[in-house]
Amino acid sequence: MTKYLTFKGDGEFRQILILSLLSGKPVVIEEIRHLEDELGLTEYEVSLLKLIDELTNGTKTKLNETGTRLVFNPGFIIGGEVTHDCSLSVPLGYYLEVLVCLAAFSKKKFNITLRGVTHGQGHPNVDTLKHVTLSYCKKLGLHSAEMTINKRGYAPGGGGEIVFNCNTLKVVKPIQWLDSGKIKRIRGVASCSRMSPATNPRVIDKARGVLNDFLPDVYIYNEHLKGAQSGNSPGNSLTLYTESTTDVTICCDNTATSQTLPEDLALTTTHQLLDAVHAGGCVDSSHQYLVLLYMALTQHNVSSVRLGPLTPFTITFLRNLKLFFGVVFKIKVDKIDVEEPGNRKGLGSTLVLSCLGVGFENMNRSMT
Repeated sequence: MTKYLTFKGDGEFRQILILSLLSGKPVVIEEIRHLEDELGLTEYEVSLLKLIDELTNGTKTKLNETGTRLVFNPGFIIGGEVTHDCSLSVPLGYYLEVLVCLAAFSKKKFNITLRGVTHGQGHPNVDTLKHVTLSYCKKLGLHSAEMTINKRGYAPGGGGEIVFNCNTLKVVKPIQWLDSGKIKRIRGVASCSRMSPATNPRVIDKARGVLNDFLPDVYIYNEHLKGAQSGNSPGNSLTLYTESTTDVTICCDNTATSQTLPEDLALTTTHQLLDAVHAGGCVDSSHQYLVLLYMALTQHNVSSVRLGPLTPFTITFLRNLKLFFGVVFKIKVDKIDVEEPGNRKGLGSTLVLSCLGVGFENMNRSMT
């Protein structure tokens, strides 16, 4: 008799699907929005299940009539060439965060075309995924991971299109990311579609006005799109990321709402970036889950990483890693001296997380 892991609620939906596919353990998710007016799985969650079905072989999903109970039996990750029209309710980052976790453990290389909203609220936009997420992937061994942005599409109309390519891995090598180094440059992308060409310069000038007080090497690329490449809705966004002497990348992005001034977008994003740098660590908060997953799946060796404060998403992910793979992380508070304005020294702290990998091997990988 098949033994199912049982979960309640929708808060861990993507985590559960990722870990179920990698571990091969079937799951049951109950009470999905059972007290809300709109019961069960949302349109974008059903779209994610359809994408997983296209990328795998043998996956079986069963929903009850109200959509509040899901039975998920994972299959084998096949990969290959897939084109998928995503829901316009969430950005493509919602789907791509799942794909970067699964791509390394597929039978064939991923060649995925996604269409939908490239910039929205609640999830990383495609610029962050292209410049930052893929840089983490390459450090983890996915050297041919790349993303092409064919069209940009802002919420609510979408109309964007990206192509994600990624190689596979046989095994994951141990990770030792402890030295965050010194920030040597800041890069960014200011993008707008179907808006005045003066929007991006206003964003860039305001952002540089803040960042140049800390570092002279700041460059923000101006990308103004119109015509077929600009999607179906107007919008603008700003993505900023730092690069350190030890190749550590820290990022932050924001997409403007209809009420957001360009200067406010710049100030919000720059302040969030500075807060992320001040938090310390070798991985920013939006990518903690990715590095911890690879650490858990490494060969039978100890991996360590320095992080800033753990997000609620990361804490839940650590619990689920223990549940699916039996991996337990040792967490050490590492106090460091940081220089503060006025040449005063304050006491900061980061977390060093260590674990012994389970020795995961990609049995799906094609040998041809």
